[in-house]
Amino acid sequence: MVTVSKTLNMPEGLVKDGSFKWLSRTQSIFDEEVEEQRRSTSAGNVWLPELSPPANAVVHRCSKILGLSTCQLRENFDGEPSDFLKHHSNFARNFLGYCCFLALSHFIRVINYRDDKNFCRLIFDMMISWEFHAASSQPFPTLDNDATVGIEAFSRITPAVPIFSNVIVADKIFEVLSDSTSRRLHFSIYDQYLIQLERVTRKFQSQSESSLLSSQRLGRGEKVLEVDGTAASQPVIEHGVSAWPGRLTLTDHALHFEDLRVVSYDKAKMYDLADELQQIIRPDLSGPWGSRLFDNAVFYKSNSSSEPVVMESPELKVHTRRDYWLAIIREVL
Repeated sequence: MVTVSKTLNMPEGLVKDGSFKWLSRTQSIFDEEVEEQRRSTSAGNVWLPELSPPANAVVHRCSKILGLSTCQLRENFDGEPSDFLKHHSNFARNFLGYCCFLALSHFIRVINYRDDKNFCRLIFDMMISWEFHAASSQPFPTLDNDATVGIEAFSRITPAVPIFSNVIVADKIFEVLSDSTSRRLHFSIYDQYLIQLERVTRKFQSQSESSLLSSQRLGRGEKVLEVDGTAASQPVIEHGVSAWPGRLTLTDHALHFEDLRVVSYDKAKMYDLADELQQIIRPDLSGPWGSRLFDNAVFYKSNSSSEPVVMESPELKVHTRRDYWLAIIREVL
């Protein structure tokens, strides 16, 4: 595969010099974008006859993000080893996907890219062009707010941005978003989904990042994978020398438990999953005052801990919450 990393320019510069002007208009400028691409053949931005007008327009935008002409992108694509990718019957969609995923991979390295409306609109236009990729696609849609996309395009494009979707749940997300619009997704609904997703993400980050825990993770660069016990009605109870409610955090290195105080959390206790060689993690029974009544706890023991620890998810009827935590802790271990 021919690398393009040496010739890439950062997207921030593209925003400053107006390369995303096509996203700031209130009305569609699809025709203008197509005309601009046709006029720029001298710079290597050729009109590819195999691609539809929407696909050509999106490829043109990807070339701006990557700092490469369409001709250069085509040459790099032709350098791919797979003949299947370059087969004539598959070329239009595969080349479009190649350009889209390169551009998205480049863009998501920008800090706060999720806040960029240009980026969100670009992904939706990629989905439109994915559905109408070939020159034989009829009728051609315009890249405006009235266009809609289907489940195949959504499931193929959005997982390229992990925070927006993934291959496991993309179909389910689409079904929910398009339930009231006859299984066609409108940009306005997609845009609201991303706004709400960003709010939830920020709320989760604010809940999961305490100053004490952050300072402890700083040395190893740990990443938070899951947090439980933040809701007052659903604490996690740690049974050791004593029983105490608190917040349980799983990172890619360890378990951290923070005792709940009146208005804050105490210093986190760490149970290392990365460096300990001998550890036991299994389901366990728990209950009030040392009784063993409910199958809703996780038992943890290691060579470095003097006493085993039992972490209880106090729910009387089911143990689904415990089973989930047991599975992800074992996965990290």
